[in-house]
Amino acid sequence: MKKVLTKYVFAVVLMVLAACGRKEEPVDVYSRLQNVSRLELSRMTVGKVGMISDPAFGDARGIIGKAEAMLDAVKVGKRIGVYSYDTYLTAYIDLSELSADDIDIDREAGTAHVILPPVRVMVDGREPQLHEEHYRVTGLRSSITPEERAALKAQMAREVKKELSNSKSSADALKASAEAKAKAWFTQLLENWGYEAQVEIRK
Repeated sequence: MKKVLTKYVFAVVLMVLAACGRKEEPVDVYSRLQNVSRLELSRMTVGKVGMISDPAFGDARGIIGKAEAMLDAVKVGKRIGVYSYDTYLTAYIDLSELSADDIDIDREAGTAHVILPPVRVMVDGREPQLHEEHYRVTGLRSSITPEERAALKAQMAREVKKELSNSKSSADALKASAEAKAKAWFTQLLENWGYEAQVEIRK
C-alpha cells in the first residue's frame, strides 16, 4: 500500500511540474524542482529472524554461564522461541540540495541537462514489537522473559545496521533501483516540456 501511495504522490508531483510548460526560464524550472524538497523514490522492508533458546555448554560464556548451561542440559523439556522483526528503508532525493548550476537548459537547441542530488537511503521506522513465529516451552524449562526478547530485538537492530554498511547490502539494491526510477521519471518530465533530456545523479 505504501509503495502504491508513493507512486501516486510522485505522479501528482510530475503533473504539477509539467503544468509549468516549456516556456519557463531555467531559473523557474530550478525553483519548481527545488521546492519539491524530499522526494521518496522507493521503499523496502528488511526482515530479520532470531531465536531464543537455552545455550549449549560450548556457547555459554563465563563461569556462571557455563554452570547454567550444565543445569539446563539435564532439565526435562524443550525451550525455544523464534521471532521476526522488520525494519523499513526509504530511498529518497532531497531536491532542496539542487543548485542553479545543476540545471543547463538550451532553449534554442531544445536540450536540458540536469544533475540531481545523490540518492540516500535511511531507516524509516521499525516494528514496535517482535512477531512471535514459534514458541515452545515444555517440562521444567523456564518461560522466555521480556528481557530476553528485548535483548534479541536490540541484537537484530544492530545486525540490520551492520548490514546497511555492507557494500553488497539490500540498501545498495534499493539505492540502485531508486536511481533508475529518478532518471526515468525526470527524463520523462523534461521530455514532456519538449526538451531532449540528459539526467545524471551525483554520487
